[in-house]
Amino acid sequence: MREIKKSFCYSALLLLLVLFASCSSEKTKVYKKTPVDEFITKYLDEPNFSVILADMDYKEEDKSYYHKYRVLIEKPQVKVDASTLNDSTKVADDVKVIDTEWRKVSDIFFDSNINNLGMTIVSKKNGVVDKETSPAGYDNYVGNERYGSWRTNSSGGSFWAFYGQYHFMSSLFYGSSHRYYRSDYRNYDTNYRGKTGYYGSGTNKYGTTSTTNTKSSWNSKPNTFKSKVRNSVSKSATASRSKSYNSSSKTQRNSSRYSNSSSSRSRSGGFGK
Repeated sequence: MREIKKSFCYSALLLLLVLFASCSSEKTKVYKKTPVDEFITKYLDEPNFSVILADMDYKEEDKSYYHKYRVLIEKPQVKVDASTLNDSTKVADDVKVIDTEWRKVSDIFFDSNINNLGMTIVSKKNGVVDKETSPAGYDNYVGNERYGSWRTNSSGGSFWAFYGQYHFMSSLFYGSSHRYYRSDYRNYDTNYRGKTGYYGSGTNKYGTTSTTNTKSSWNSKPNTFKSKVRNSVSKSATASRSKSYNSSSKTQRNSSRYSNSSSSRSRSGGFGK
């Protein structure tokens, strides 16, 4: 009798270990970090940085989705003699620019950012992280007197102009011919910053379908290809989200069942009483 009871206890313990390993595996799948989370962790010690979604692609041969990112990190400011500045391109020493290689991303993350090409998808300003999407440059550079100033055009409109040593930022964002108007920026800074995504006051002004994204390989693709990818990733991401939800629910049910079972045994006084 004692041997049977011992064997039963061993089998029950083994079953619980298998269930625990299964639940742990499911949790790992459900809570996998996104590239945004990875950037936040990687640049944890940086008080100011921006991550721009620079390009995206889909590889039909392995049915995989890819992103490229551009990271800007602010460093301690270097004093420059204003008399030496001009409008020519000159890379400043206090802004580090990192262009990543192609990175494979999940269908869910690709679908979530399908409209964010050329946008800042995560930034940090004075130690505060902002995961809301914004036009590249709006988060840390436009409106920041360290990098430029507001000027007035011939018709009285106010626009942002980078100082000479930061003129290169124009090409990093939307090109030197692009104008950031003060009214548009003020709308973002007052009503959207840190609250919700902002794509400009005009229709498709910023984002994937905007004419500002002329340099990306994505927008050199045929419209038929882009439309096909949009449709396929939407379906794939929906299925993946459903699978993750079901795995999470199953994990919770298993955990609840184990908890209830343990409580029941505790109240009954355990085995062999």
